[in-house]
Amino acid sequence: MYAFFKKDILVLFRDRTELVVLLAMPFILIAILGFALSGLLSGNSEVLSMEVAIVQEDDEEQGIQRFAEELGKSGLPADAQNGIMAAAEETSPSSMLQEILSDESLSSLVTAKEMDGAAATHALEEEEVVAILTIPEDFTFNALQKMMLGAGGGSELELLISDYAATQSEVFHDILEEFVWSLNFESAIARAADGEGAVPEEAQPLLGGVESVSAVEPISSFQYYTIGMAVMFALFVGATISAMAYVEKQQFVFHRILLSDHHPYVYLGAKAIAAALVTFLQFCILFFFSSLIFGAFDLTDLSFWPGMLLIAFSLAICVGSLAAFLIALTMRYNNDTITTVFAGGVVTVFAFLGGSFTPTEGMPAFVQQLGGWTPNGASLNAFLIWIQNLDISMLWEPLSRVFLITFLLLILSLLIFPRKGEA
Repeated sequence: MYAFFKKDILVLFRDRTELVVLLAMPFILIAILGFALSGLLSGNSEVLSMEVAIVQEDDEEQGIQRFAEELGKSGLPADAQNGIMAAAEETSPSSMLQEILSDESLSSLVTAKEMDGAAATHALEEEEVVAILTIPEDFTFNALQKMMLGAGGGSELELLISDYAATQSEVFHDILEEFVWSLNFESAIARAADGEGAVPEEAQPLLGGVESVSAVEPISSFQYYTIGMAVMFALFVGATISAMAYVEKQQFVFHRILLSDHHPYVYLGAKAIAAALVTFLQFCILFFFSSLIFGAFDLTDLSFWPGMLLIAFSLAICVGSLAAFLIALTMRYNNDTITTVFAGGVVTVFAFLGGSFTPTEGMPAFVQQLGGWTPNGASLNAFLIWIQNLDISMLWEPLSRVFLITFLLLILSLLIFPRKGEA
């Protein structure tokens, strides 16, 4: 088997055209997609559309009433108190936030649903919403105290975001950050209306902020498309090895191997191992140079790379089984159309379903489910989970799908591949 395996590796590395397709092309696509779609990954608002849960723990009316009571104790003139109360009722931050989220400009992007805490948590766990925005108790009173009187410590919004919808979560987080910044800035300007001019940023009173609760950081476009292109082009390795096997059969290399009293499974096994090794090396090369050139990953983070290599190794084994399956079909029917169709069409469909081109979060549920059962889609999910969490226990579900696909392809390959006398 070693001799066959060595032969396959040498033949592949001498074919410069295939090397360009397997190694250079992914870098070109990573560069194009990474630069063009940096930040949001997609400019289509339908893809970015999201549903969020609003947990309202604050009683706005009671907060305004309590602020009025505190204002009455301030000793300010009656006219000043009346002006402050009118401004407080008009610029209540809770009402302003609700108006922003229901504004027409955001209606196609954000759908806000008011829920209680338990229902919102369940919806987030079931991935029915991408984030939970909690308006805490006494938010209105504390915010008005800081805005109008410069008293107290202000208040904060609490944002709990989904780990599985990083793109939408980042957009919603940015919307809230912009709202809080604008509120802080305008309040600072209003308090500086005594003629001294604008307040320097370092002197602006902070009324509050957005507390984002998440165990992950949103991934960058270069990180996403590095793994997206890597899992897609891994599938081409299986097609390449299968095409090599067909050429060998046409040139009677396979027949001479059988005449040398080697079992056909030895030939098939060598091809599968060669495909797995080439795929794993492809991953290593893409990850290394993408980190070096584009800064996709931290090469010095020793705790990060074992998980990445584990996922890459799992998909490499799956690609080996895929190559064996394609070879078995090609040998059985003595036709390379299967390999051609797979490389020319099936890989593209798998890449779309698996999310290599764009995240599937905004697509119909059945597309996401189908993508999760493709080897590249399951591996992409595993990579995203690892990058965001570094928790190896969370990799079991996506990798179990990869292993199941590997097992099924291997069994089918052994059943289909011609035995001696059938080739």
